[in-house]
Amino acid sequence: MRSRRLTEAEYESLVAGARVVERDAHGVKVWRLPEARMLKLFRTKRLLSSARIRPYHRRFAANAKRLSRIGIPVPQVEALYHIPHLSRYAVQYRMLPGRPLSAVFEGDDILGTVERLAVFMAELHEKGVYFRSVHPGNVLLCDDGRLGLIDLQDIRFKRGPLSDARRVRNFRHLYGGGGHGRKLRALGLEPLLRSYLEAVAWDARRKAVFRRRAQSSRALQALLENETS
Repeated sequence: MRSRRLTEAEYESLVAGARVVERDAHGVKVWRLPEARMLKLFRTKRLLSSARIRPYHRRFAANAKRLSRIGIPVPQVEALYHIPHLSRYAVQYRMLPGRPLSAVFEGDDILGTVERLAVFMAELHEKGVYFRSVHPGNVLLCDDGRLGLIDLQDIRFKRGPLSDARRVRNFRHLYGGGGHGRKLRALGLEPLLRSYLEAVAWDARRKAVFRRRAQSSRALQALLENETS
């Protein structure tokens, strides 16, 4: 999919009637457009950056296509834009119908939701998907009952299942998701780890090795201790 260059007038027309979902000191980051569409804007933060070679909006679109091919629900990308007057690139996509797990965690069945999340994480890891931005705000409980992903620009794909080190590091990303990870941190590691190990097709020895590795992660334990201190 090629990027379309937007003039200032075309950009203003595109976001007319839209609502700001997220902004920072540099300006709007995400617009919610009419008819359940989103416009996510990206800026290149450093002069020497891989994003200048492979811009984030293209990564988002390519990752969405690849995840969809392996059966992971993702937003449907509709257009890519270059917005010169803002020094931004953008991706327009149709929203994935559902609710973020950070909202679902506010309900009564927290442990059941954690179990589903653990099974989903195991599926991603076995398929070689390393989603560095994973946290309960970026995982959706879709209207059809499946779990899906949003905010797709920071994903790496491996040829085979992830190594133990990457799996544990991904747990750390999951639990460290700021306010989004608060409920998970309050529950501790065990509920998610137990369901994760039930979901992977490993023998008992392999599971025991991974359990020890996850439980001995200093970075992961520091997150959990900070939440309960």
